[in-house]
Amino acid sequence: MQDQTLGVRVERHKGEAIRKALVDLGLFDRSRRIRSTGSHISLPIIGIDEESAHQLRNIAEIEVVEEPFQIIDRRISIEDMLGFRPSFEVVGDIAIVEPEGSEAIASALMALHKSIKTVISPISEVEGEFRTRRFKHIAGIPQTITIHKEHGLYYRVDLESAYFSPRLGTERLRVANQVRSSDFVLDMFAGVGPFSLLVAKRGARVVAIDKNPLAVRYLKENAVLNKVEIEVQEGDAAELARLYEDQANHVIMNLPHMASKFLVPAIKATKGSGIVHYYAFAPEDGLYKDIELIKAAAQSIGSSIELLYEGVVRSYAPKRYNVTIEFKVGKIIS
Repeated sequence: MQDQTLGVRVERHKGEAIRKALVDLGLFDRSRRIRSTGSHISLPIIGIDEESAHQLRNIAEIEVVEEPFQIIDRRISIEDMLGFRPSFEVVGDIAIVEPEGSEAIASALMALHKSIKTVISPISEVEGEFRTRRFKHIAGIPQTITIHKEHGLYYRVDLESAYFSPRLGTERLRVANQVRSSDFVLDMFAGVGPFSLLVAKRGARVVAIDKNPLAVRYLKENAVLNKVEIEVQEGDAAELARLYEDQANHVIMNLPHMASKFLVPAIKATKGSGIVHYYAFAPEDGLYKDIELIKAAAQSIGSSIELLYEGVVRSYAPKRYNVTIEFKVGKIIS
């Protein structure tokens, strides 16, 4: 059976990257078949907004279309079993679910997805100096250590020892697509390496910094696991960034709860015309309020900035968002 529904049309060689991005954004329609039209493919979607379309166009040139996508004989879904669509994310073979209704959700997930071996639920917010969470075991194997695959790379992570979110996968690819093999990239808050390793795999020189010794341990393991060479520094990013002043083509600042405190060393580390990829948490009515902090930090050290990109990465909490602000660094001519 076929009927006219929404889809995204893209060149065939970019099809898998767009499919993965649609899955990350929760827009891919799994109930319908992908269509092939010669040099292009069309992927079925359940809907799209302007922000999501913008994120996709940072990966490849796309066209939103209406086409006759064939319906796949549908198997039972988690919505069918529970009567609602639960919120969860999967890291490797571990599913993370919200505490409310967690046991019913866990039973449904493990019945439907044989690849899920463990279900856990957070019992704390992201907390402490190293931004970690504590979890309660709900079902399956009692574990918090897993290996997650993303964009062809593997990341070994202990979810209680180092922060990791698969919901940033599309954003990581968007940033990596801006980096050239000749670039030097400074990742100031590297964690287990999802930005660093993806960029380094493309040939760039990468210095990855993190203060969490367990995150650094997994970062080094993941570099070996993926056969990628990076330089790893353990310690305070503000101090270590001073070693690379006026050197980096790209500086990644993925510490959204307090990245503003590191703006001066980040800007100093960026060479002229280099780009800073800055992340923050922000309320709905002031998504890009940190632009003023960025301008003030640059001015305090005699630098100028040029805003390049502002975007919502994901919803973080009710009326609160994880946003990115990208800017180019220059020098003020006196």
